[in-house]
Amino acid sequence: MKISEYRFELKKTLTEGCGKEQSEEIGELIDILLCHFLDITRSDLYLALDNVMPVGVAVEMENAVSRLAAGVPVQYIMGSCYFRGHEIKVGNGVFIPRSDTEVLVSAAEKALKKGGVFADICSGSGCISLALADARPDSRGWALELSRSAIRYCEDNLAPYPSVTVRRFDALDISDYTELEEANGGPVDLVVSNPPYIPTDDIQMLDTNVLAEPETALDGGPDGLRFYREIIKYLPIILAPDGAVCFEVGIGQSGDVSDMLSAMGFAVAVLKDLHGIERVVLGKRC
Repeated sequence: MKISEYRFELKKTLTEGCGKEQSEEIGELIDILLCHFLDITRSDLYLALDNVMPVGVAVEMENAVSRLAAGVPVQYIMGSCYFRGHEIKVGNGVFIPRSDTEVLVSAAEKALKKGGVFADICSGSGCISLALADARPDSRGWALELSRSAIRYCEDNLAPYPSVTVRRFDALDISDYTELEEANGGPVDLVVSNPPYIPTDDIQMLDTNVLAEPETALDGGPDGLRFYREIIKYLPIILAPDGAVCFEVGIGQSGDVSDMLSAMGFAVAVLKDLHGIERVVLGKRC
């Protein structure tokens, strides 16, 4: 069977009874998986459609499609995704980077002073720390994560960047902030964080593939703001007097997070993502 025939039959089988939008999404995922298992680009896939479908790849595709149907994110199946042009290893137990977070990285990159030190709280896969370390080789950083499952991916992803230290860290525990300040030899110049921000009661309404990600990376407490409150409360312990803080926030949360920072004496700015959603709150000491 040719790759084109296999691709057509698989898409036809999986999209029967689906709406047009869902059918297009399934077709896109099939092509992504085909490119992954054939180890070719999307352009090369189109050029290879008349080639014979390798038996081994067909077996891998069947297994992948079964996992996909069970709600496993395609990024977990492939074992990686791309963030700001970098391949990030992901899998069960770690939050999958989203493109919206690139707005956070851009803001953090500009806010970090030359030769500065950053602390990436709730680091997850380490994608933010990696992107910052790559864009700002003059900097030094801390990738801070509580989950032991996520830390394994964080350490793996940041292995090429010795300027970033991966450290187990509880964002809700004041002692971890004190110990970090001591380990760093003083305060940091920038705190950047994409913490869990989904309200607890809203989690079960998320898509099945999102629910496959660790709940600890999603659950922001009853109102989704628990981590912002605690991190902001402890900023005086770890942030330099002239330092800055950058948060990614959920829809409708920018006002609350801005108010928290303003109450702590920060000048605040809000940045929108590519969809026009207020996605990043930037605070600078007045």
